[in-house]
Amino acid sequence: MESTPKPVIMNAAGVLVEDTRSPKEIKWEKFTTLPFIFLSFIFLLGYSVLILNDEVFTQGIDKYILLTLGVIWIMFIIDYFVRLTLSTNKRIFFKRNVIDLISMAIPFTRPFLLLMYLSRLRWFRGRQGSSVRARLVAYAASFALMYIYVLSLAVYAAERNAAGATILNYGDSVWWAIETITTVGYGDMIPVTIAGRVYASLLMLGGVVIVGATTATVISYLSEKVQTVHKKSQEHAAHLNDTHKHDDNQPHS
Repeated sequence: MESTPKPVIMNAAGVLVEDTRSPKEIKWEKFTTLPFIFLSFIFLLGYSVLILNDEVFTQGIDKYILLTLGVIWIMFIIDYFVRLTLSTNKRIFFKRNVIDLISMAIPFTRPFLLLMYLSRLRWFRGRQGSSVRARLVAYAASFALMYIYVLSLAVYAAERNAAGATILNYGDSVWWAIETITTVGYGDMIPVTIAGRVYASLLMLGGVVIVGATTATVISYLSEKVQTVHKKSQEHAAHLNDTHKHDDNQPHS
């Protein structure tokens, strides 16, 4: 009697691995994935409005935005614990849903989950070196943009009303975030609050990871190009050698 093949999914590295989710968990995620992606965008949009509007949270429309964000945050938490309950392997669930767990404490990190869905696109499914690099480049670029945007908002919120602050508007915050994450660090703007310095530390650590991933990707690309050119050169030389041998074996008139 043949055993039923276990379901598989493709991970970020382009490798087919066993799908450890339970049937109920798969069904839950099937019906909730798109709605929660939408709610992630709404949460990020609402958070952006609250920060950039520079108003007290209890005034005007801000209080309704804050209420909406609170409801979405609670929905994130409910979703996490429902999937945890439906999961048959809690240890693997924890390892696979680290960002979900973080988003319960820092809910505006939820949009980073969008990067995981890039692997569903046909262009990102291959296991060739070029496909893996394409995923790495797309993940790194998307992560960097999201990282800069979210943390520059957080730094602006922490610094804008602080005594002696040099980051006075969102444009300053974005400029500071870019020079920090790229490890340039002109020093023309620095966070003066504890929260701002915590965010700066996160940006610096993220910058090291992004620069490292970019360097590794470029080296991998150049290495593969060199190997391809070398292989073609060897094939061409072998072809010429075979041609010469064939010509030498032909009878002369």
